[in-house]
Amino acid sequence: MVDNMAELVYRKMGAKIRYYRQVKGINQTDFAIKVSISSQYLSKIENGKLIPSLPVLLSIAEALEVEVAELLDGKNV
Repeated sequence: MVDNMAELVYRKMGAKIRYYRQVKGINQTDFAIKVSISSQYLSKIENGKLIPSLPVLLSIAEALEVEVAELLDGKNV
């Protein structure tokens, strides 16, 4: 049960990252470069397949100009 809940949180976090990135009009490749990760890694984060490290999550939030808490709150966008 915990794994399913965690998986849901990661998927929602990834969806929020994708949403805010798209609202800013930044494609995945350019955004990945901006936060110093590969576009493949970003894709896996946005699809809830990988959990970003804290430094990466902080970089993503900063680049999106949102609080980390907004990405982690578990609410849908």
